[in-house]
Amino acid sequence: MRRSRIVIALIAVVIAIVLQTTVFGAGRIEPLGVAPALVMLVLIALAPHIELEYLVLLGFTAGILVDLIGSGTLGLWAMSYTVVAYTAGRLHRRFSDNIALSLAAAFSLTLFGHLVYVFFGTLFGQGTISQPGVVSKIILPAVWNLALAYPVFWLVRTVFAQRDRSWVT
Repeated sequence: MRRSRIVIALIAVVIAIVLQTTVFGAGRIEPLGVAPALVMLVLIALAPHIELEYLVLLGFTAGILVDLIGSGTLGLWAMSYTVVAYTAGRLHRRFSDNIALSLAAAFSLTLFGHLVYVFFGTLFGQGTISQPGVVSKIILPAVWNLALAYPVFWLVRTVFAQRDRSWVT
């Protein structure tokens, strides 16, 4: 694995974190009151292009950064993103060649990631499961990620395809 692929993936995740916290942050663009989970979508899109170990480390790093920026319990998003990155890394061979399966994976893994977040949040005393509108906070980010999945998958695939077509390889 070339270091340039990891650096590009890290830059993509940082851009996703910045967009998620600024453009889709609280009080900004939130269709139906819930923003898309852009960082989770980028992690899912990176799965076919990065080795599993680096993807899991990238998911944990993204989660810690989101936790540090947010006001919740430190480590909840880190656990959720790590689980999603690991699952996407293990399943990417099944969905990376088929766009319909890629869209289904984006929806289902985002849904799974938010369920993990709610589970761990409740387990660690945040009372996440008893908050009002918890069902919409689980389902709507998955729907928004489904809507954004095709452009994000295309962009990530294009960036990594250009790296693979270098004359040195």
